[in-house]
Amino acid sequence: MATGLSGLSVYRLCLRSVQQSFKGDQFMLQSSRKELRSKFEANRLVSDTTAVKKLLAEGEEAASFIKTFVVQAKLNERGNFEMKVQPHHANTTAEEAAIRR
Repeated sequence: MATGLSGLSVYRLCLRSVQQSFKGDQFMLQSSRKELRSKFEANRLVSDTTAVKKLLAEGEEAASFIKTFVVQAKLNERGNFEMKVQPHHANTTAEEAAIRR
C-alpha cells in the first residue's frame, strides 16, 4: 500500500482519518491524537530505509482502517446505541463498521 508518502504526509492522513471518524467526540479526538503523536514520535529517529517504508505503509493502513471501519455509536433516549454509517463505509456491513467502547 506504500505510495511514497513522507512521514509528515502519513501523519496528516492519520489525523484526517481520526478527525472524520471521531467528529463531535472531544474525548476520542484528544485521546487518538495523543496516541497518534506518541507513535510517530517514538519512530522519529528511525533511519533504516526498509524500516521507514514499513512504518509508512503501516501508517497508511491504519488511516485507511480508521476511515473505513470505525463508526461512532451514540446512546439514544431508548437506551440503545445508534450510528450513522457514512458513504465511505459502503463496502462494509454495519457489524464490521461498528466499534464498541
